[in-house]
Amino acid sequence: MTTVRVAMLGAGFIAGFRAQVYARIEGVRVVSVLGKDRAATEAFATQAGIGWVATTWQELLDGPEFDAVDLCLPNDLHMEFALLAAAAGKHILCEKPLGRSAAEAERMLAAAEAAGIVHAYGENMIHAPDFREIVDIVRAGTLGRPLWLRGREAHFGPHSPWFFQRELAGGGALVDMGCHLIGLFNLFLGGLPEAVLAHTATLHHDTDCEDNAFALLRYPGGAIGQCEASWTQRGGMAVAFEVQGTDGFLSYDRSALSQPIKVFAQKRTERYFSEKAEQDRGWLFPTVDEYWRYGYYDQIRHFVRCVRGEERPLLSFAEGLAVNRVMDACYASAASGTWRTLGA
Repeated sequence: MTTVRVAMLGAGFIAGFRAQVYARIEGVRVVSVLGKDRAATEAFATQAGIGWVATTWQELLDGPEFDAVDLCLPNDLHMEFALLAAAAGKHILCEKPLGRSAAEAERMLAAAEAAGIVHAYGENMIHAPDFREIVDIVRAGTLGRPLWLRGREAHFGPHSPWFFQRELAGGGALVDMGCHLIGLFNLFLGGLPEAVLAHTATLHHDTDCEDNAFALLRYPGGAIGQCEASWTQRGGMAVAFEVQGTDGFLSYDRSALSQPIKVFAQKRTERYFSEKAEQDRGWLFPTVDEYWRYGYYDQIRHFVRCVRGEERPLLSFAEGLAVNRVMDACYASAASGTWRTLGA
């Protein structure tokens, strides 16, 4: 295989992030894109230099041949199109969360394994340079045995209306952002938690989803993961992570104020500065090479190497299913107000 040919499923915000990456990697080419609205998808294709536009799976198959799909559609379409791609023998990179529930994720994993395709779970934070460094520090034993991990991700809400509809998204802030932290906890602590205790609340937004979530995850041996996800923080994206160990402590902060470049603009600007930025003047905080800083570059380069048979997925659909199982337990705990074991 000389060039890996990819079909982009989706033409929204995250697909735009990924399109920037594919244009920068040798040996891969996005040959087609599928979207719901033809005019919007054609505009996306023109900007990204993609030659074939489709609004149905069959129209996509009628276009240029492709080896893999990058599944960036809304959550309610993940399972449907993963099953279609697996049936067609196409390798899959699926944006987080894998499914709206563990039941959907199980079907996706089973279909991918039966088809013998490469299936990669699109958790970008594992591939972000900052978090690769954190993983290396923890695995080197610098902090001793991890005891308590705390993660927080917050902004003032998603960019697309479907995120605010439980039927389409599967949940709110926990599904949107808590999934990142749960995936990190599972990686650091070597598996799934034994039990979870969670609280969810809708404090501001007009939605049937939670706009704030808090969860404690208790892992074998007693280590705790503390997950905080919020859609009610003003001022742009904030990501914080801490690891308390028997022999050390690590702290990480990637909020707007922590960016090395700070710009003050008195007049309104149309320029893009960073994801979830709320203001177009005043103090602005650009994220340099955002697609790289957030892990998308290394994530997609890794996926391409997996399709070529050069590497094995760092995160497969199995890891995505694990995150869905934890989130299902968190919602069950929030409903009951009690600790819940996974699957109970």
